[in-house]
Amino acid sequence: MDYVLPAVYQPQPETAHGVDTIYQVRLGVGMSPQRSLHKDFNPENPRYHLSHMHSSEGFRDFGSQTPYTVFESYGRFQKDAAAKPFLKYRQEALDNQKQTGSGSSNCIKLMPGKIFEIKNHPHKLLNVRWQVVGISHHGRCPQALGNDAGEGTTLSNQFSFISGLDDYRPPFHYKPLADGDETAIVVGPEGEEIFVNKDGAIKVHFHWNRYDQPDDSASCWVRVAQGWNGNGFGFMAIPRIGQEVIISYLNGDIDRPIVTGCVYNGLNRPPLDLPAQKTRTTFKTKTHKGKGFNELRFEDAKDSEEIYLHGQKDLTAHIENDAYWHIKHDQKSRIDNNRYHDIRADDHHQVAGSRKITTEGDVSHRIAGSQHIQTGDATVIDSGQEIHLKSGGKVVLEAAAEITLKVGGSFLKVTPGGILCSPINVGQGSGGSGRGVSLQLPEGVEPLPEVEFPVKKYCALQAQENAAWVIKAPQGGQS
Repeated sequence: MDYVLPAVYQPQPETAHGVDTIYQVRLGVGMSPQRSLHKDFNPENPRYHLSHMHSSEGFRDFGSQTPYTVFESYGRFQKDAAAKPFLKYRQEALDNQKQTGSGSSNCIKLMPGKIFEIKNHPHKLLNVRWQVVGISHHGRCPQALGNDAGEGTTLSNQFSFISGLDDYRPPFHYKPLADGDETAIVVGPEGEEIFVNKDGAIKVHFHWNRYDQPDDSASCWVRVAQGWNGNGFGFMAIPRIGQEVIISYLNGDIDRPIVTGCVYNGLNRPPLDLPAQKTRTTFKTKTHKGKGFNELRFEDAKDSEEIYLHGQKDLTAHIENDAYWHIKHDQKSRIDNNRYHDIRADDHHQVAGSRKITTEGDVSHRIAGSQHIQTGDATVIDSGQEIHLKSGGKVVLEAAAEITLKVGGSFLKVTPGGILCSPINVGQGSGGSGRGVSLQLPEGVEPLPEVEFPVKKYCALQAQENAAWVIKAPQGGQS
């Protein structure tokens, strides 16, 4: 203010007439913080060091030994533009407490914010400018009460003041704190089931809200606390529209709500039949705008322990290294459609017991390399119609004891000792010789006596007419 009200100090106010007089002054000097340091956290920019400091005029910095610094870890600001004037205001309010005083006067012109200057006080330090920050006026007019006792109309006041060189800042008052946690209903646009922003925040409608509709305009975005999170990893379960959630307030600040949990109620019922299924722990979801669900459930009832998994559609697993399953009893699988395996390296199966496969349709194997089958006992192939073996090169049938080809009543049996066959027609041509054999006919065929010498063609023709025939190689040559 440009105008300064002069006020004369006069300890005997009854002697002063028509003059603005101060007849009582008290001045106090106190210790006050010289610097304010406030810090806060902005979840939208968590790496930014949101911290600001403001010092009193004439402040001297003594480094770590600087006294009287006020630090608040919850500065109640989210941006630099708001922090700087806010912190300046807070420090100026503290500076106002360095010099405070009170006094009494008859000056009706004094009012809060008024600058006045004391005159003629015996203490020279008081004869400076001061600013009124509070005042209470008292007046008496006996004539108005019809009681004329010779007393005149009087006016007095009691006021408080600070230095006239400082801007007055009223003491800072913290906003009221929330009484505690409360619940609210998740809301969003009509026709939607899940309404969320990029940070996973939701909107809610409080039970006490009488003015806003229960839609996406009912509140600000409210952050949701998750069980575990990090940069690109963690747990995420978004509360859906209609759910009842628990709202807490960071540091009791009603302007910083956060969802800390969900609760069931008379409308939203648990996914278990309680208390009958009290031994179950489940994580069950609901298909978005559908009637399906996914579920992971644990049964802890004694002797009925179970892990249950339900997928409404697909199941996809991606393992970067090994997968190991150890099943101590049976494993059963049922596939109602097709099954596909894509193995980019080797495929190994080890069966300690028997292996049985039943196929109602065809079985096809395409092998780019070789196929090796080794059995400890017998290999049996039973075909209802035909068996075909085709090779681009050789076909080798090798047996340590015998090879028998049988069609109807005819057979051809090859042993290390020779070749035995049923009676056949022998056409023109020549065949190679064989070594001597000890014949063993298929079951039900009578053996012939061994022949000492190689059999000529006419002998074979004769044998064809009489019985089975034998071709036996001589000991030292060919026939």
